[in-house]
Amino acid sequence: MNRKPRILALLLVFSVLTTMFGVLGVSAAAPTSLDVTAIAGISDEALTAFNAAIAKGNLDIDGVAYGVTYPATLDCGSYSLTSEEYILMAASALYALKDGKPATTQVAYKTVTVNSGAQKNGIGTELNQAQYLELAERVSKYGTTTGKLPVSFNRPTDGTNIYEGRMTVYSIGHLFATVLASYATAGTLPATAKFQPVHMGDVEVTPAKPAEPDDWYAAVIEASVGLKTSMDNKILPSNINVGGVIVTPGQYQYLACCVVVGLNSGTTSGKLTYPLLEEPANPQGTATGKIYLADYVAMAKKIIAWGDANPAAPNYSTSSDIGITNYYDVVHMYVKILNYYNTNKALPNYNTVIGWTGTVEEVTTAPTTAPTTASTAATTEPTTSQSGSNPGNATGWYADVIGGASYVVNFVKEKGALPASIPVGSNNCKPAQYLYLAVKTIVGLNAGKTDETLSIPSYAEPSNPAETVTKGTITIAEVVTMAEKVITFMANNGQGPNWMTSSYGTLQYENGIHMFSVPLAYYAQNGTLPATVNVDSWFTTTGGVPADGTFGYDYSAYSAYLVPTANCQSNNATIIAVAKTAMYCPSSQSNQGKTYANPKSAYEVMWNVMEYVNYHTSYDYYANTSRGALGVWRDKMGNCCDMGHLINALARSLGIPARYSHYLCQFTNSREGHVWGTVYLPMAPNPNINNENGWIYADPVNNGNYLGYQTFKLIEPYSANKKIELPF
Repeated sequence: MNRKPRILALLLVFSVLTTMFGVLGVSAAAPTSLDVTAIAGISDEALTAFNAAIAKGNLDIDGVAYGVTYPATLDCGSYSLTSEEYILMAASALYALKDGKPATTQVAYKTVTVNSGAQKNGIGTELNQAQYLELAERVSKYGTTTGKLPVSFNRPTDGTNIYEGRMTVYSIGHLFATVLASYATAGTLPATAKFQPVHMGDVEVTPAKPAEPDDWYAAVIEASVGLKTSMDNKILPSNINVGGVIVTPGQYQYLACCVVVGLNSGTTSGKLTYPLLEEPANPQGTATGKIYLADYVAMAKKIIAWGDANPAAPNYSTSSDIGITNYYDVVHMYVKILNYYNTNKALPNYNTVIGWTGTVEEVTTAPTTAPTTASTAATTEPTTSQSGSNPGNATGWYADVIGGASYVVNFVKEKGALPASIPVGSNNCKPAQYLYLAVKTIVGLNAGKTDETLSIPSYAEPSNPAETVTKGTITIAEVVTMAEKVITFMANNGQGPNWMTSSYGTLQYENGIHMFSVPLAYYAQNGTLPATVNVDSWFTTTGGVPADGTFGYDYSAYSAYLVPTANCQSNNATIIAVAKTAMYCPSSQSNQGKTYANPKSAYEVMWNVMEYVNYHTSYDYYANTSRGALGVWRDKMGNCCDMGHLINALARSLGIPARYSHYLCQFTNSREGHVWGTVYLPMAPNPNINNENGWIYADPVNNGNYLGYQTFKLIEPYSANKKIELPF
């Protein structure tokens, strides 16, 4: 019997099995550690896997890839890692290089998971080296300390250039893989790196709308005819038929405003979209009288901007002509304006607000007349003087910026804070963007121009506003000189200035924006720039006192928890200004996607403040107090102690008692001491949120946290628990 072929066959099978199981055995194992060179070496494979997953998703209009699922495991070289584990090791490798360590530096393997929460992607697909290394440091510190990663991180900064908005951890993974794959090839870190913004999984699907009208303009005008009959009979239908689409009164108001703005600019037909607006919770305002064309068009632009940024229609709208106008009066006004247009094929020179009184009823309106096709003729200009709203000869961009200036002045007067977003025509601008447009308009108007082509820049907000200004009056010539300096500064630095220098001292950023808005608002009223402008501190300009977030709740028994301390600087003008803005945090700056547009209790105020802080700051790992409340806001990051200082300072500045919680806590992968803010909110609506006899947890160290949310188990209290001031 010949045994040789059988032996050879057995040897061949053994060899194949050895190779197969050898490969399988090695690829299934995670490393104990890898050096920087090795992590860079496997990054090309990680990048290939990420790109393959991204290719299966869908891009939205902003270039964000949705419906993406990264691989559960990455087979990189002879190792197997989860996508999240790779991201953390890549971050630590880049952090080592940032610190000047050699490529032989070992990076320990660590299991890591991602926190739940809303995924946020900002605008932009490229970071420079300083930005991505700063981001890598934060990701590494957070992940290696907690064993978790936030679902998104705050915008990276190198002190000058800022990526707008947040980045999901999966966008960061694509970025780090791109950087390290380049490093593996070139031996040096790239000066810049492009990445793909990624949203894991599908977005929430909005129920399909019914077939929309071919011409929204004609449909809205037609609906207005039926609505006028209803409202004249003291009934506002809760469901309004607009070309076969059923909308709420708030959505009708939004659409009517779009049509009015379009008609005023010469557009007489076309497609429109509208947001899923809730009805306002507390309609208010008693203004009546004539409102002229320029002013009701400017009001329409503000309502559109509001609807784009908020979950509910506005409780009121403000005009230069008559002031604060009730929601129902505004709806009625636009109904009458579009009825006039339906008859005369031109917008009226003015409309008289009479103070509508009636009820909202659960009925669905049907068109009462045959459809009317909107005229293609251009709108006619007003033939009478528009008292109270005279933009002089300003047109185009200048007219839109002047409208935004009036919005800023009225907002500061009513709210005691700078708005987080400012309507300029159909655009919704951030303060830095608006500031640039405002100073360009002032310089142009002073030079005799009535319009020029402007573009909205991508300038960043400053990080550390400060001021020394005292009360005084400056000439318009000085205002123009200051405006010219701001234009130069922003062009050279890519951001708004922390302060602006006047002959009476420096005005902090927010104060400067308001100061430049005042002469433009004056122009809206008088058709010319004023001879002089008054200046004063931002604290005085916004009312001289902190905003009241108590809504009448008696906190007198808790006055000890309202005092400022060395690191909880609740009486500081910057903290007060931040608090006044934060209490009206728009839903677009909420990680939970929810804020209260018009808060009515201290609880709703603190919900907004917590969302605002979470959106604008990130966690940084170090021991004890280092930055204090002001330093956290300046750097937009801090550890648990300093985050506690910031949230408590904001609460106290609003008149809401706040103290510190200090416990030994059990986290998922560690047990350690932890500090967070706690605010006294006995009116909180949810009895199941974490609280201690009305003291509600406010812990912004994790961007996925919200007011009352807790991510750890309490083991035992430490010495600083329930204290007014933190001793370390």
